[in-house]
Amino acid sequence: MKSLFLIYFLVIQICESAVGNPQLEWWQTTIIYQVYPRSFKDSDGDGTGDLRGIISKLDHFVYLGVQAIWLSPFYKSPNKDFGYDISNHTDVDPLFGDLEDFAVLINQAHKRDIKVIIDFVPNHTSDLHPWFQASIKKQEPYTDFYVWSESKPGPDGTRLPPNNWLSLFGGSAWKWNQDRQQFYYHAFLEEQPDLNYRNPKVIEEIKNVLRFWMNRGVDGVRCDAVLYLLESEDLSNNEPKSNAANFTSFQHESLDHIYTSHLPEIKQIITGWKTITKEYTQKDGKTRFMVIEAYETPEKRQAFVEYGADFAFNFDLITPIGITRDCGGVCIKDLVDTEYTVVSSDSWPNFQFGNHDRPRISVRRNPEAANAFNMLLLTLKGTPTTYYGEEIGMEEIHVSFEDTQDPFGLRFGKERYTEVSRDPCRSPLQWNDGYHSGFTTAKKPWLPVHPNYKTLNIQTQMESDHSPIQLYSQLARLRQEPSFQYGDLNYAVVNDNIFSYVRQTEGQPQYLVTINFGKSKSVDDYTSYIQGREGKVIAHTGNLNNKPFYKQNIIIDLSQIILKSDQGLVIEIISTKDEL
Repeated sequence: MKSLFLIYFLVIQICESAVGNPQLEWWQTTIIYQVYPRSFKDSDGDGTGDLRGIISKLDHFVYLGVQAIWLSPFYKSPNKDFGYDISNHTDVDPLFGDLEDFAVLINQAHKRDIKVIIDFVPNHTSDLHPWFQASIKKQEPYTDFYVWSESKPGPDGTRLPPNNWLSLFGGSAWKWNQDRQQFYYHAFLEEQPDLNYRNPKVIEEIKNVLRFWMNRGVDGVRCDAVLYLLESEDLSNNEPKSNAANFTSFQHESLDHIYTSHLPEIKQIITGWKTITKEYTQKDGKTRFMVIEAYETPEKRQAFVEYGADFAFNFDLITPIGITRDCGGVCIKDLVDTEYTVVSSDSWPNFQFGNHDRPRISVRRNPEAANAFNMLLLTLKGTPTTYYGEEIGMEEIHVSFEDTQDPFGLRFGKERYTEVSRDPCRSPLQWNDGYHSGFTTAKKPWLPVHPNYKTLNIQTQMESDHSPIQLYSQLARLRQEPSFQYGDLNYAVVNDNIFSYVRQTEGQPQYLVTINFGKSKSVDDYTSYIQGREGKVIAHTGNLNNKPFYKQNIIIDLSQIILKSDQGLVIEIISTKDEL
């Protein structure tokens, strides 16, 4: 791929360094769609989604224009943390099917030119994993497969953990094991003991897991929780207080994790994984993709590209501040610009609004803004990642404490569970207006279907004149145009309401994308940013029911575009050369 570079003058441009079409990898040209298997489609009537359910709905991705799906964990697991506590890394949990089902999924996806990315969970295992059970008994070679420590003496003969490290789910990150008479470290739940990456045998075993799935045809991996792969060798080190506001001493955020997060030795581990993906790419010429999950600052996130990852997920639109109800045009531009400013010449930008761990955009903003945000996501330069349901503007469900499934929420108790529970964003995908929205034939799904499914569902939107899913599909195909694939992105009008930009590459049409993210009507002149005074409406958010009525394919004056809140347009510019 020809290198990218940043040019600054009045506006920021992201340009290709050479004339002609750059050779992009598949992961740079497609949308990545996150499938949460247990909530996608149930094929056997047990109330939980499964692999055969995904297979039955692969044509949904064809309709959308999505060419890569990322599957959250489907491995054998006690499901204390919904599959992120793995008891067998190389098998499918019976809840989701079996290895034969996975083979069919790969085959059918590839027939549709859909790449399959899997969740690779290297940091920890289930406490029921054979490795951990053998480690408890000090059976070789597993004795030191996990992070074990002697206790410190406490008052009245009690045993204390070696330090003050905290779990991401709250409370001590150390658990006493009576059989082994030692504490073990768990960055997440106590049922998720951390592997010891200072043991070369652990590193090799996890590489074998990666090879196992590459041999079965996966096209890429999303590497989970890599920030926590290594801890300080000196387990007597206590982490200092972070002094972060509004967090109790029970919460992970109350400490500054200088001994348990993003230690420099992580580089060698990730580089080792990249070596394996390259081996498979060299075997058949098919690029294998590796993306990192890391809630980090943009500068630290960039380090993972240097380690060998294709990119680390960009969470700037989600956290630490992300998109809020008050985030207008300037705010959105600043969040987007962070990614473009930090990416190096040999890296690639990416964006997303949500995932299985964070509130949906419909909650952080409002349900009516779904089209505006999908228009933004699918027209920016870089790879977009969509969380299932965003294509129809799905909203979050309310789950009582008694019905809560998420262990994170349960640990915080009835008074505070809503602050952290991830159940609301994980409700079943709404397929139609039938029984349980077509998700399952079971009496009760694993989580409730949102009560608005009668009107907000995939089938109804596909059959309507203009809907979020139709706009999504239209934009997915539009972004295959050269101007959107690899063209420049130049900022245009940006104010408290409007965020707009121009997409163009040499010899191709010029497009203006303008969206009102503010709270009031905005009337703006765009002619100083483009090569023309008129343009043709290519796509719109569908809520343009006020004068002027911007409709598909009409020609509009670019010197006075009027947009209200959550309204947006994609306009193909009629250049002054065309007018002559």
